[in-house]
Amino acid sequence: MGFLDNTSITVDAILTKRGRQILSQGGDFTVTKFALSDEEIDYTLYDVTHPDGSDSYGSVIENMNLLEAVPNRQNFQSYLVDKTLAGATIKLDKTQVGGTTGIEHGTEVPINPKTDGFGTEEYIFTIENTNIIAFKDASSAKTKTGATAVLVTQIFGEPAIATTTVTVQGVDSSMRRVITVVVKAKPDSDNDANGTQGDGDTTGDGGTTGNGNGGGGSGGSGGYDT
Repeated sequence: MGFLDNTSITVDAILTKRGRQILSQGGDFTVTKFALSDEEIDYTLYDVTHPDGSDSYGSVIENMNLLEAVPNRQNFQSYLVDKTLAGATIKLDKTQVGGTTGIEHGTEVPINPKTDGFGTEEYIFTIENTNIIAFKDASSAKTKTGATAVLVTQIFGEPAIATTTVTVQGVDSSMRRVITVVVKAKPDSDNDANGTQGDGDTTGDGGTTGNGNGGGGSGGSGGYDT
C-alpha cells in the first residue's frame, strides 16, 4: 500500500495474480474485466462556497493523496456507494479453509453466502486456480452464478501445499468477499498446481453459458471513478 504522486494525472493499472501468471507463461492474454476505485476520495469536501469561485469548488478533492492499486482487493468502500447498501455485508460460514497445513484432495467445500441487510440475491463465484479447487458440477469452469456453490479440492503433486482464492460477489449488491483455500499435494501425482488451467468456461444454474479469456486486469485508483 502506498500513495501516488497527484501533481499530474496518473493511471495506475496492474494485473491480478492470475493475469500475471498467464502472462509469464506466454499464454493467450486478454483483459476481460477491470475494476476502478475511489475510496480515498471524500466527496463531501466539494465546496460550493469557496471564495475563489467555481473553478476552486473541488480544489481540496483534487489535491488529496491517491492510493496505489492493489491486486488482491477483498472489499470496497466509496462515498458514492448506493445508500441502500449501508451496513450490508456478505456473510460466509468461513473465509479460510485448510489452515496452514492444507486439506486433502477430494474434500468438498460448500459455500452458502447470505447478504445481510440487503435481501436475497444470487452470487458470482470465481476461482483463482482450478488446479487447486474446482466446482463439483463443472470442474473446468472458473466462474459460476447461483445462490450457492459446492467446490472440490483437486489432485496435484507440486507444490507440497498450494493456496488459491474463491471470490464471492453479489449479483445485485456487487459486494465481494474472498475465501482462501489451502490444499495438500498428493505426492504420487504428476499434476502441477501452478500449471496450465482449463479453458475458463462460465457456468450458471442451467449449465455452460460462456467463455472467459485470460486473466482480468485489476483496479487502479482514480480521481472520481467508481
